[in-house]
Amino acid sequence: METEAKAADAVLTSGAQASSSSSSTAPENAAAAAEGKGRPESYLLLFNVGKRQNFGTLLRSACAFGVSEVLVVGAKKLATFGNQGTAGFTPERHIETLEAAKEHCKSRGIRICGIEIDDNAKPIQDHPFAGPTAFMLGNEGIGMSQQQREACDFFVYIPQHSGATASLNVAVAGSIVLHHFALWAGMPEHAREGEKYVLDPRRHKLERFRNPTEAEKEEIERKRLERAAKRSRADGEEAAEPGLDDADDALDEEG
Repeated sequence: METEAKAADAVLTSGAQASSSSSSTAPENAAAAAEGKGRPESYLLLFNVGKRQNFGTLLRSACAFGVSEVLVVGAKKLATFGNQGTAGFTPERHIETLEAAKEHCKSRGIRICGIEIDDNAKPIQDHPFAGPTAFMLGNEGIGMSQQQREACDFFVYIPQHSGATASLNVAVAGSIVLHHFALWAGMPEHAREGEKYVLDPRRHKLERFRNPTEAEKEEIERKRLERAAKRSRADGEEAAEPGLDDADDALDEEG
């Protein structure tokens, strides 16, 4: 009996140590934030996602799970169908190419994590994070392109427990992973009231214009340059096309 008791104690001790090991990073990150070092931040990198309802759902989850910024690659505007009023709470940064997004992340010490069922991917419950991370998903139909895979620093996947479906919806998968990162980073739970979470006051357009964040300043400047380039192209096209007076002068010279 004494031998069995010792064996049981060993199993319990081993399980407690494993549990402590898997959850210890969250308190450590919380302690780091308390010391002023800041918690690791998460980012959502949107590229190659095709269905507009997935954009809106991902934006809603990004807001719920404390994403610092949404990096939109290629698209000038982002469809927000299904965001349930959360669009505008998380800053958006528009970047022309995936290569430029990779350089942007690298310059800020952000690792890009691909959410994909891959032989090299780690199960999400292992929380294989090491700091600020940008999460990128593949296309709904074909998954991640080779270009996307090459841009990633590492991969995670979500284990499934039945053979009823080959994979999860893109927005569902992204939401699960963002929640796991929030837990790992030690983000505090937001205040609740009744059956809902308390909403933060919305920053209106005038406030964003008068007191823009750094990301908003860059977005305002990007749009200003786009408008200037569009006007310049329009002026060039008008100058290249001869007006009626020019045509009359040319006919007079021929006559």
